[in-house]
Amino acid sequence: MKSKPLHIKLDQKQEELKSELDMQDDVVFKQIFIPGYEVSGLFVFVNGTMDYPAFNEIVLDLSAAQVETRHSVSIEQLVISKICSVREQDVETYETAKEHIFDGKTLLFLDGIVNGYVLNLEKEKVRTLGEPSTERVVRGPKMGFIESLKENIGLIRQYSNHPNLIVQQQKFGTMEKREVALIYYEGKASDSLLKEVNKRINEVKATDLQDSGMLEELIEDTALTPFPQIQNTERPDKVLAALQEGRVVIMVDGSPFALMAPTTITMLLQSPDDYYERWVAGSFLRILRYLSLFVTVFLSGIYISLVSFNPGLLPSELAMTIAGTRENVPFPPFVEAIIMEVTIELLREAGIRLPSPIGQTVGLVGGVIIGQAAVQANIVSSLMVIIVSITTITSFTVPQYSFGLAFRALRFGAMIFAAVLGLYGTTLFFIIVISHLSKLTSFQEPYFQPMDFIGKKTWRDAFLRLPKRKKGGDSFEPVRRQNS
Repeated sequence: MKSKPLHIKLDQKQEELKSELDMQDDVVFKQIFIPGYEVSGLFVFVNGTMDYPAFNEIVLDLSAAQVETRHSVSIEQLVISKICSVREQDVETYETAKEHIFDGKTLLFLDGIVNGYVLNLEKEKVRTLGEPSTERVVRGPKMGFIESLKENIGLIRQYSNHPNLIVQQQKFGTMEKREVALIYYEGKASDSLLKEVNKRINEVKATDLQDSGMLEELIEDTALTPFPQIQNTERPDKVLAALQEGRVVIMVDGSPFALMAPTTITMLLQSPDDYYERWVAGSFLRILRYLSLFVTVFLSGIYISLVSFNPGLLPSELAMTIAGTRENVPFPPFVEAIIMEVTIELLREAGIRLPSPIGQTVGLVGGVIIGQAAVQANIVSSLMVIIVSITTITSFTVPQYSFGLAFRALRFGAMIFAAVLGLYGTTLFFIIVISHLSKLTSFQEPYFQPMDFIGKKTWRDAFLRLPKRKKGGDSFEPVRRQNS
C-alpha cells in the first residue's frame, strides 16, 4: 500500500483492509452500531493484544447514545468525547493504519468519516517486578527491571523525582520497531558524552534489536577485546547511582538490562553490598574481589609453571608432595589442567541451561563425581582438582557476569603461556593483559584509570570503601562533570 487514502464508506474501508490483511488470521474486525445516530463503526485490532474490559466500556458508551444527543453534538464529537482517554492520533491512509494495527493499537473507523482513530487499548504482557536474578544482594533493594520499557522508566521515576532527569525515546529497526530510551541528568552528563552516545546510537538505527546486549556490541569502542566496555545491570539503584555520577543510561524495550556508559574496570568490580554494609566489610569484600581475579586467571598457570619449569622455587617438602600426587599421572601438568578446566566449564554451562533444580544437581554432583573418578583413574592429580576448584569459586566473586566471563577465557591464555615459557610466560601474559586494559577506552574515557572519570577526590573509592565522613561522600553521590 503506497499511502492510499481511506475511503469514506465503512464497507469500503473494511474490504480494503481485509484484502491487505487476508493472510493475517489474528486480525479481528468487530462492527458496532450507534443507535442514536444510525451510524456503524468498525474496530480493528490484533487478537491477544486488547485490554477487553476497557474495550467493552467504550463499546457500551457508544451503544448507549440516545436520539436526543444527536441534536446537541455531532457523531464525531460524541465519539471523540468517549475515546478521549485512550485516543492517540488520527490516521488518513491505509498504510499508516496497517502500521498501527501491528503495533498493537486498536483502530476505530466510522461510516461517513474519512479519518480513523488510533486507540491505545493495548494490554501489555509483562511479568511482575521481582528480585534481580544476576545481581542479588544480602542487604538492599530487592527490586529489578523487567522486559517492559514503560515499567522500567516508571521505576526509575519512582525513585528519582528530580526535574532534571531527562528521558529521550526513539524507535529502532527496519522490520521490528524497538523503542530505545536514553536517560541522563541534565547538567551532570557532559555535552561531549551525550553527543558521542547519540552519534553511535543513530549509526545503528536500522538494526533490528532483540536485547540491549545487541546494542551494547554495536556501540562499544572496540570489538577486539574480551572485556565489556559498557556496564549492564538489572538494578534501579545502580542506574540511579550511575546517573548521579554523570553517566548515561540506555534501555531497550524487551530487555531487563540497562546499559551504563562510560565504564571503568573498577565500576565493574563494585557491588551495591559495598555501600549497604559497614565500610570495613565493604572494603574487605572489594579487596577480595581483586585478589580473586588474579587467582582466577593465573593460579592454574602458576601451577603449570612451577611444576613443569621451576620446581626448584618450591619448598622441598611441597615439591615432594606434588611429585607424589603426580606419580601415576600420564599427562603433563598443562594437559591435566586443560582437561579439568574444560570439564568444569562444560558442567557450568550445562547447569545454566538445565532447569534450576536439575542444574544445581548436575553442577554439584557432576563436579564431585568426575573429580573423584579422575583422581582414582590417575588421569589428573588431586592437587590439580583443588586448584581448578579454587579458580572456579573465585570466578563467581565478580559482580558483573560478562566481566567474569572475560577472565574465565583469559585463564586458558595464561595456561598456554605458562606451558610454553614457564614463569616468564605467566609474567609476560600479565603484562599483556595490563597493557591491553590500559589502552582500552569506554566512550573515550580511560577504562583502566578510574580517577580520570570520577574525580581526584573520590579515586580511593575505586579500591576501598572508606567511611562517608572520611571521603566526603559515597561514590553513589553526584559527581559533577565539566561540560565540554
